[in-house]
Amino acid sequence: MIKESIFALGLLALATVAQAKPVTRTFSQPCAAVFPIAEKLGSEKPYKIQLDGKADMNLIVETGSFWKAGASQIIVQFKDNDNKTTCTVTDNSPYSGVRRNGTVFLDRLEKALIESSPK
Repeated sequence: MIKESIFALGLLALATVAQAKPVTRTFSQPCAAVFPIAEKLGSEKPYKIQLDGKADMNLIVETGSFWKAGASQIIVQFKDNDNKTTCTVTDNSPYSGVRRNGTVFLDRLEKALIESSPK
């Protein structure tokens, strides 16, 4: 009985990992414009920057609280296309079983980019 339960839990964990594909969004600005806005967003509540990798265009942001519902990390990577006209942002955050932790962060980043673009 215990062996079957452990086996079932292992299969469930593998299924969750298999479904945990990164979420990618492409923005019409170069990463040189997108990354600073993501940094600013990551330094405002409810976020807190854990790692600011300007050189390699990686950002790790924490949201939530250990004492409340638990803290979670948002891991995003920025990559310019070949001619540096668009920026692809990939959310490699842990999969919660419902969605990735960084989905809301990407939504907010998209909104901030729209608000910051000249009109």
